[in-house]
Amino acid sequence: MDIYRDLHRHGDRTALIDARGTRYSYRELHDMVTAFGAALPSAGRALILLRTRNRVESLVGYLGGIAANHVVLPVDHSVGDDLLHHVTQAYRPEYVWDESTGEGAPLFTAGSYRLVRTGHAPGGSDLHEQLSAVLLTSGSTGSPKGVRLSRRNLNANASSIAEYLELDPSERAITSLPMSYSYGLSVVNSHLWVGGTLLLTDDSLVRREFWEFFREHGATSFSGVPYTYEMLDTLRFARMELPSLRSFTQAGGKLHAETVERYAAEARKRSARFYVMYGQTEATARIAYLRADLHPDKSESIGAAIPDGKLYLKDANGLAVSEPRMHGDLHYEGANVMLGHARDRADLIKGDELGGCLDTRDVAYFDDDGNYYIVGRRSRFVKMSGVRTDLDQIERHLREAGFACVCGGKDEELSIALEDISAARLVRQLLRRTFRIDPRQVRLMEVAEIPKTAHGKTDYARLFGATDEGGSR
Repeated sequence: MDIYRDLHRHGDRTALIDARGTRYSYRELHDMVTAFGAALPSAGRALILLRTRNRVESLVGYLGGIAANHVVLPVDHSVGDDLLHHVTQAYRPEYVWDESTGEGAPLFTAGSYRLVRTGHAPGGSDLHEQLSAVLLTSGSTGSPKGVRLSRRNLNANASSIAEYLELDPSERAITSLPMSYSYGLSVVNSHLWVGGTLLLTDDSLVRREFWEFFREHGATSFSGVPYTYEMLDTLRFARMELPSLRSFTQAGGKLHAETVERYAAEARKRSARFYVMYGQTEATARIAYLRADLHPDKSESIGAAIPDGKLYLKDANGLAVSEPRMHGDLHYEGANVMLGHARDRADLIKGDELGGCLDTRDVAYFDDDGNYYIVGRRSRFVKMSGVRTDLDQIERHLREAGFACVCGGKDEELSIALEDISAARLVRQLLRRTFRIDPRQVRLMEVAEIPKTAHGKTDYARLFGATDEGGSR
């Protein structure tokens, strides 16, 4: 099975239902994808920048570009013009697929979308033959840092996800995440893999229209990041009548153990499945998973490796960690591991730099049952007075104490963004008492609201100028 070539194999099954209730069969989707590809040059390869929404047109551009052996660069529609210009200048795409009303006759149209040439000279010879997609690791900052993915990466991860989520053609997944985000794209790919149905909506799940669409078309699943589950709490999800719901998933960051336990119990009450998942854009999307509703005693765990993948730990000397509960650097092997990173067009000629082996840059351990637990991210550790300090642990502790904040920093300086700066003295006291951190090493800043990326994750880069190698944990 190849997602991009074999859509017609699912025949007249419903592939998509859009926000207007229009249905598209797999055969119709295949025809649109083929027509998009036919509008592109048959000689040489091109890079196509996609301005994505959770709409049929975006999906046609994504599938059609890859099916025709070109390379796609999805950028969410929410990215502003200045940041989009930054990405465009870095990668110099030959074509753009979006809702632009710019000058020039389009090569192809669908709905409000137009395929147009850019002013960049053709450079298809500088696109590696294995390269099919470049996914940006930042959803809203417009950073040009991307992940180079092959068609094999995308198909392999879709197959593994479909297997462990037990997907079949009767599944109806609602698009609760942006398609430009590796997690959101993995939902698309895994459901197309099995011949399921995608319910396409740009509505946020805080809107009434989202849930009306969900019920009207019998959605069987939704996906979310930790922020999603915070919002579900405010929406009183436990009181919602959703008889078609079979499963829900979480990734994109660590969910508090208490929240995992609560939603696992909610899944059992609904006779549904709740999956806690771990992944990175560098592994196309997913790396590990846990059926949280079946393992209430492992609410802190990311579970085990996805089918056809392998997890293992290395110590500081690069040797394998073989004992349970010993910390080590987490590594993953699988066919879904990226070719490598990219920062501009020059990097797109590079081939496979990793050979299917990924250093996740996370620190972890495993228990007696072989389930893994993330301790922290190597880039989220700093040394304070010579002591290795976990920024995520400090952030969790402060939040549990009632402070709305996030933490960043560098060696010998802890930076904390607070929504209420009047709590500064109490924060410093708690840090001294609990973590033995000298208040003089703490820099506090006030923010009106903790910023989020388009993916719903904390935007550390906007606050602290930090970079994070992992794309979608």
